[in-house]
Amino acid sequence: MHVDAITLAAVADEWRTLLANARIDTIIQPTEHAIAIQCYAPAIQDSGAGGGQNRWLYLSTHPQLARAHITARKPTRIQSEPPPFVMLLRKYLEGARIEAIQQPRWERVIELIASHRISPESQERSLYHLIIEIMGRLSNVIFCDEHNMILGSLKRVGAEINRYRTITANIQYVPPPAQQRTFAGQTLPKLEPATVSAAELALCARDQLEQVEQPVPTTVTKPRKRTVGEPTLWQLLTHHLLGFSPLIAREAVYRTTGKTESSLAGTTAELWDELAWNVHELAVLFDNHHWQPQLVERIATGENQSAIFSATQAAPLAFAPYVLEQYQDVSGVRIRQLPSINILLDDFYARSEWRDAMEGVRNPIRKVLQTQRDRCKRKVDLLQQELTALGEAAQYRLQAELLLAHQNQVQQGLSSVTLQNFFESESQENAPTLTFSIDPRFDAVGNANRLFTKYHKLRRAAALLPSQIEQNATELATIDQLLADLMLADTPAEVALVKAEVQAAGYMRGAQKLPEKKAQKTARKGKGGKPLKGKPVPPGGGAPLHLQSRDGFTVLIGKNSRQNEEVTFHQATANDIWLHARGVPGAHVIIKAAGREIPRSTIEQAASLAAYYSQARGTTTAPVDYTLQRYVRHMKGGGPGMVIYEKERTLYTAPEFSPLPG
Repeated sequence: MHVDAITLAAVADEWRTLLANARIDTIIQPTEHAIAIQCYAPAIQDSGAGGGQNRWLYLSTHPQLARAHITARKPTRIQSEPPPFVMLLRKYLEGARIEAIQQPRWERVIELIASHRISPESQERSLYHLIIEIMGRLSNVIFCDEHNMILGSLKRVGAEINRYRTITANIQYVPPPAQQRTFAGQTLPKLEPATVSAAELALCARDQLEQVEQPVPTTVTKPRKRTVGEPTLWQLLTHHLLGFSPLIAREAVYRTTGKTESSLAGTTAELWDELAWNVHELAVLFDNHHWQPQLVERIATGENQSAIFSATQAAPLAFAPYVLEQYQDVSGVRIRQLPSINILLDDFYARSEWRDAMEGVRNPIRKVLQTQRDRCKRKVDLLQQELTALGEAAQYRLQAELLLAHQNQVQQGLSSVTLQNFFESESQENAPTLTFSIDPRFDAVGNANRLFTKYHKLRRAAALLPSQIEQNATELATIDQLLADLMLADTPAEVALVKAEVQAAGYMRGAQKLPEKKAQKTARKGKGGKPLKGKPVPPGGGAPLHLQSRDGFTVLIGKNSRQNEEVTFHQATANDIWLHARGVPGAHVIIKAAGREIPRSTIEQAASLAAYYSQARGTTTAPVDYTLQRYVRHMKGGGPGMVIYEKERTLYTAPEFSPLPG
């Protein structure tokens, strides 16, 4: 769902109150599509509150998640180094005061006007305009001086992309084109919703119906009608009214007819009067500012409930700064009234853009690992084919020996022979015959030598295949674990740890692997060149999660291979309980017993965490194995965190994250 003009009007109203005379302190770029501005807003007069408050302003130009609102949390950054546009904003806006917030009527644009003194001694102030355009894939953040000369923008738009207006430095800012409609074959400005009349709506409907019924000229003699759906009232409103999005148009139609998909056909004068009245009632919010922010959420109950939903979670469906009557009779949804449109937007888009940006960080590593996984899968098939071919080794030897035994009967030039197999019978008279192909270019001895060569090759392969199969299976398990580690990485730092592990495994360029002797020699040098004992230090995995169960037991969770190694073999003791999702890569979970008996409720809670931090996340239920740590040991030839275990028990649980912080 996209932010429309009336939602931005409600946002701008709240900004005028919450950000009045606010000082801009910090500017960061959380993702490639967003800018976040920290403002210190003085205390609101007559509010009874204490001192001022820091607020984060989040401006996003994401193609699907474009928005502007105040967020309650400091946004997390994907990259630590600020890009040039952020440096430009910091140069001119840090320390500036917000003087005004403007929104052109029925436009998805908000303009932030800030100023600061030219010098500490001077009272003259320099004005700057930060223009936020929320228009889907065309969204942008543009920074201009007081003469509307563009100084920079988050997205550069050249003349080769948009001939109407170019957005680049050192040219005059041009606002978005005026909203227009097509009426009676002419291009006209859209109608003002607050003053539109029933007669104007009826004329627009009649013109639209005539266009639908108008035949389209074709090369055949018989004209055909346009293949479009039946026009609806809400489509009429979005086409002819300023700033009317599909949501607000459907709301006006629902308040008029009791349904959102009402057709244009069969309308009456009374209906147009009532529709015009409902349009005026919604449009007047621009002037009276009686906002009533509502959030619509889809909930699941009974058989429809899955791991995505729970009693405390629901999927956001729609939002608006007015009462959404169209959802009041819809089953499976709930409507929440919120005190602020900024709180509503922050709740609706909670971490959505962050998850999308993190996918962009993970994708290059995932692509490399997936390529290696496909290679291992193909190798599994090839090794299986070679294993099947081992059964033919004895047949090759038998054929070679028969050729040597009957070499006087086999002439060069034959493509197949039928010989008595006296190896399977004591008497030559009762011996069965065996027919097989030979190479006509060679005689009996030559074909026998070729068959013996195949036989010895398969015998050598028989000695090597088991180790190759085991090695390939171990590599495949390692890649699956790295893919799970990547899925569980929630921050750029955690993704960097997984990337270092992938580079250490030799799947990506980057951290070069030292030769074994050189690595040991390097690792043994301490301070002053003194030798140190031990193996080379492997790349770090970060700190494991430390949580506390409802019964007061410490729970350790490893979110990647190195952390799994740490919690299982360095922080756990023999009597601690070890848990892992069955049959899928995932986290090692440890319940610290500390000499106490661990209750069933703690085991179930830790099992839910083990399922949540695994590839079973998103399923309804998942099997989780648990056993004592003493029964867990390293897998032969496996990498960090690769283990085998025994004497386990299995329970089924829903993957959930619901621990108390430790």
